[in-house]
Amino acid sequence: MNSSEANILVIGGGGREHAIANKLRRDGVKKIYCAPGNAGTELIATNVNLDLNNFDSILEFLGEKDIHLTVVGPEDPLHHGLVNFFQDNQQLIIGPTFQATRLETSKVFARHLMDMNKIPQPEYRICRDIGRAEEAKSDFGLPIVVKAYGLAVGKGALVCQTEFEWKEALQIMFVDKKFGSANDIVLVEECLVGEELSVFALCDDLAYQIIGTAQDHKRLLDDDLGPNTGGMGAYSPTPLSTPALLAEVKKLIIKPILSAMSHLGYPYQGFLYVGLMLTGDGPKVIEFNVRLGDPETQVILPLIKSSLFDLLYQTAQGKLKEAKPIEFNDLFAVTVVKVAGGYPDKYDKGNPIIGLAGLYQPDLDNVIQAGTKKDEYGRIVTNGGRVISLTGFGSDLKQAIANAYHLAYKVNFKDEHFRRDIGRRGLSYEKVI
Repeated sequence: MNSSEANILVIGGGGREHAIANKLRRDGVKKIYCAPGNAGTELIATNVNLDLNNFDSILEFLGEKDIHLTVVGPEDPLHHGLVNFFQDNQQLIIGPTFQATRLETSKVFARHLMDMNKIPQPEYRICRDIGRAEEAKSDFGLPIVVKAYGLAVGKGALVCQTEFEWKEALQIMFVDKKFGSANDIVLVEECLVGEELSVFALCDDLAYQIIGTAQDHKRLLDDDLGPNTGGMGAYSPTPLSTPALLAEVKKLIIKPILSAMSHLGYPYQGFLYVGLMLTGDGPKVIEFNVRLGDPETQVILPLIKSSLFDLLYQTAQGKLKEAKPIEFNDLFAVTVVKVAGGYPDKYDKGNPIIGLAGLYQPDLDNVIQAGTKKDEYGRIVTNGGRVISLTGFGSDLKQAIANAYHLAYKVNFKDEHFRRDIGRRGLSYEKVI
């Protein structure tokens, strides 16, 4: 099928989904629907208010609009079995089955599977109470990492550098149970030392293609201080992702984990996020996610020269192994995320966003909206914690950083916050490598 004949449904309403829709639009897709979408996707697609918990109503929508392919952005619909339902009803969809989502939804499952297949990862202990956690801390010492075993919206990992932070993490996980059922089991892990790298692959059982690498900035404040967030910015590519390193990641991590899932009877199809720490002993897996990262999507998809639609359509049909190798643009991309004041905790909604008029250039993917909506007056206002991503491009990383911040200072809303050092670490790597 040609993109010009295709009707696509993108599920989700954040920056990741806006970036996916933007790339598909640039690939020439005939019609794009976003459920629920946001004020940004409304510019390039048709937003639809589907009940994502009512799979039958989604199936009915597919028939009404003659949808040829569905792309799932967030993890929740995957975790609740949307892909299984679609497959049972002979509908093409991009995403792993409920069983395969356990790579993300159960850190215990993922760690055990990596153990069984000798995939490099940190040492860890499974803890069901504070006493066991204290034993693990005695084994590993500080710094140490404490993780909720289940889904925690990208915020369930706490790095404890001090005794105070350790006690605070125990309170959050075991007493307050801040992450709900995701706290039923807690992993305590050795704190790996090195540089972080995100590698993204599009997978179809044993076949896969690397679609990009990026470095995310998780902490709220400059210099990687403050609490963990869903992501304050990212850049791509990073000087860390050399051909030699990627060859090692493929051999030691991606191929073994796809083979393991296939042997379990849960062949993995869809996007795979591999979160790595590049240690003195080589790359080790911090975590797997079963979807694209946000805000990394905003910097990896614009750098893909090939048709994303063609890749996704072939993957959904089990034909990724027949696809041509991905071609990339010879550019760097940097995205700066502006968040609502108070994020990642309590924050206000409904504040008008100013400075967008005339700024949006869809062919450049430079303004990606996330937590936004139109109010009753037609104004674009804040509607979430991470509000908007401003992305700059350049022939080198320094130019991309400058272009990203040029945009970031033009768009404003009340009580906004953003980091001023996105991409800076990449410049330091360039001097060393």
